[in-house]
Amino acid sequence: MITLGGGVIGDLGGFVASTYLRGVDFVQVPTSLLAQVDSSVGGKVAVDLPEGKNLVGSFYQPKLVLIDTDVLYDLPDRFYVDGMAEIIKYGCIKDKSLFEVLEGVKSRQEFMDKVDDIVYTCCDIKRRVVEVDEKDNGERMLLNFGHTYGHAIEKYYNFTGYSHGQAVAIGMAYITRISERLGQTANGTADRIESILRQYGLPTSDPVNAKDVLSAIKSDKKNLGKKLNVVLLKEIGESYTYPTTEEYFLK
Repeated sequence: MITLGGGVIGDLGGFVASTYLRGVDFVQVPTSLLAQVDSSVGGKVAVDLPEGKNLVGSFYQPKLVLIDTDVLYDLPDRFYVDGMAEIIKYGCIKDKSLFEVLEGVKSRQEFMDKVDDIVYTCCDIKRRVVEVDEKDNGERMLLNFGHTYGHAIEKYYNFTGYSHGQAVAIGMAYITRISERLGQTANGTADRIESILRQYGLPTSDPVNAKDVLSAIKSDKKNLGKKLNVVLLKEIGESYTYPTTEEYFLK
């Protein structure tokens, strides 16, 4: 099976490949920025349910991921912006120098001049993380920075309000504001994250009250038993997991 398209196509095709005849080979050919830097790499394939994001799926590695960044030149702006959230995430959790490169980019054309190196850097970060924790039991959880609250926001709006990248952007800003206020993150980190998100046209907040999304957070895959593993930053480029409960989001 060949999955040619964005993240939804890759996830859906990969999930079918993982289950049909108990598994057939498949190749990822991602055509969106988000899929190229994130969802096509790592072997997570899943579909959404009304109860939440990616609740039915498999860990199933493609035989090949073929990335051609030339397809990004005519990518609509909303999909370009969507992918930038995941790229910013990589800088936040693992690569301060990548974050600083992104801070210095002034236009989409300037980004495209650097796109090959940026896509490679993101894929390489994810490759190194997945090689030591394929099944998402430890190190790989760091890739979920901003995703717990982001997934809850997506569900709150019944997956029709914000795109995945926009929701993750809100999640990254929201969780960092809390962790910085509690002294778990270096001062000034939240300001830098919100600034770079605005720079790329991403939202940094949503008017919905956090209490209203707690039920969605409770259904998140990262809620193991009574503990919710959220990803926090010590500073830009250095992240860690923190076991807590959904009430953390009300602090």
